[in-house]
Amino acid sequence: MAAGAIPGAYLVSRVGARRAVAVGLALVALGAGLRGAYPNAAVVFAFTVVFALGIAVAQPAMPSLAQAWFPKRIGRAIAIYSNGLLVGEVIAASITLPLLLVPFGWQVALAVWAVPAAIVLALWLIVTPASEAAVATAGLWLPDWRSGQMLRVGLLMGGASLVYFGMNSWVPDTLDARHAHALIPLTLGVLNAMQLPVSFWLALRGDAMLGRRWPYVLAGVGSLVGVGGYALAPAGSAPLWAGLAGAAASLAFILNLGLPALFAPSEVARTSGFMFTVGYGAAFFGPALGGVVWDWTGHFRFALLPMLVGALAMLLLGATVPKSWVRPAARPVASATDS
Repeated sequence: MAAGAIPGAYLVSRVGARRAVAVGLALVALGAGLRGAYPNAAVVFAFTVVFALGIAVAQPAMPSLAQAWFPKRIGRAIAIYSNGLLVGEVIAASITLPLLLVPFGWQVALAVWAVPAAIVLALWLIVTPASEAAVATAGLWLPDWRSGQMLRVGLLMGGASLVYFGMNSWVPDTLDARHAHALIPLTLGVLNAMQLPVSFWLALRGDAMLGRRWPYVLAGVGSLVGVGGYALAPAGSAPLWAGLAGAAASLAFILNLGLPALFAPSEVARTSGFMFTVGYGAAFFGPALGGVVWDWTGHFRFALLPMLVGALAMLLLGATVPKSWVRPAARPVASATDS
């Protein structure tokens, strides 16, 4: 998904954001359906790449559409979109295991997800407006590596992704190392479930919070305390600290999705592509680096060190967000009697 984000921005620049989402959904449906077609590991891996590429090319388009369709409600639109991501994640995690237990086996459990993807693709083509403000252009799509603002957005997403995906990666092994295997399901469940109330809150207050410093300070402090408490406090309190880290990281992650439309309205897809590349890259390499440090030191707590770095990056970068990013409060429209 990291490798496909910038090509996704290119696709948006050529065919438009709405069509890019349609292409992404088609790839998701194709990859999901065919990765369960043959009982062969190479086939599973190959079509999982197709599946992930579909997600990657669609994601940079969504902030562009939020800007085009809801220019005065970008924060709320992004929060509702993120809420869909999180609810879909919870539903998929809840349903896939029972599907594995039915007589049809793992192939059906994988391939069945082509059905909702195909349904959503059909609804997308039927329901969404065919015209959009973010029409296809031959504009820039490669990241501007010299842009400090673009780099800040990417690093903010990298920090949030590092905390969230890193905790998901290392909760099982670190709890095993602490002889608390029975707490793994509850800890992972709380870590992921705490994203939902945050996304609902931002659906109501996202417009007022987009681009402001204090939510990122809150996210950074919450992530530092959550990851640090998880590492140092008794194992029995792991769900509490993991839940705090999950809520804090999701606060920054959701707000990050709206930043490209806020500070670079003419380059939303370009900035979003770079943002997702850095975010998913950090989510992949960060936990792996934690494993290297654990192996090197012999202490499981050092596996969490990259997550603390990500939390600190969120705090420092968020506390210094330029004031120019803050969307001014909307003024009430004067009526005829007022004039």
